Amino acid sequence: MNRNKYKKKNLNVLSVNTFTLVLSIFFLTIGYSLQSENFLKGTFINEVFIILIPALFLSRGGKITEVLSIKKLSLINFLRVVAIVILAYPVILLLNGIFLTILSHFVGLENYPMDYNESRIKYLFYICFIPAICEEIFFRGALINSYNIYGGKFAILMSSLVFALFHFDVQNFIAPLLLGILFGNLLELTGTIFAPMIAHFLNNVLAFISSKYVNDIVFNYLDNTSLARDIGSLQLYIIIMLSIVSIVCLILLRILFVRMDKERKIREGNGQKLRRRSIESIDFFNFVPIVTLIILYFIYFVVVF
Repeated sequence: MNRNKYKKKNLNVLSVNTFTLVLSIFFLTIGYSLQSENFLKGTFINEVFIILIPALFLSRGGKITEVLSIKKLSLINFLRVVAIVILAYPVILLLNGIFLTILSHFVGLENYPMDYNESRIKYLFYICFIPAICEEIFFRGALINSYNIYGGKFAILMSSLVFALFHFDVQNFIAPLLLGILFGNLLELTGTIFAPMIAHFLNNVLAFISSKYVNDIVFNYLDNTSLARDIGSLQLYIIIMLSIVSIVCLILLRILFVRMDKERKIREGNGQKLRRRSIESIDFFNFVPIVTLIILYFIYFVVVF
């Protein structure tokens, strides 16, 4: 007898949300302490023991390959994912910068420069690769699978909100939120967890390269241009430049997403997966742990800032 046939396709929402709340408390206490002692090793322990292993444990409630959407990623979609991450990077950078500019009028922002004493290989492994694997299995795997009973859009938005809250950093809220939405859509469009994993890894690599090699060079160059002097504000000049680039990127992103969505509908139609699935009404009780997480997030924000 094949027991997998009788396993649920969607994880229990209340169980997943309760786990999320408990794990966020561990992350905020034990995890923060570990990262303070040794950032790279602490990050590895947090990602594996506070995010990955609990996600795999939760996923045992269903057929794990279906819960986590473990399927082959085609070459064309791999190339599209790479292009989408590159095109989305300036857009997210712009929106995050605008958010921080607004936030700076209400709270004093802190600058957290990363210590680059370790080798580049270690950073690529601990900061780029490991989080891409572990976090996608939890947030785009377990969470989206459980939330899907309320509809795909809700699942993507809610999992993205939890992803942003889990960082416990108001300065780093908008970027994870937007990235979560991007990664969730890539999961939906391709049908495989490998798409958001690759996207997450590439985004981390771009952020690492930008902060270590590019930002200072670009800022210094722009600051010395005549246009920057005419405008009188380097910050405003950068926003204008990013806005122009972002408009072009958004047009190209739309073209890619529309094409991928058409292929998804054809793929699902051929696979006879377009059977109407009833969408359950949202049960507030299932999200009490997430409401508690939001309250915890604001308490942490008040204490820190």
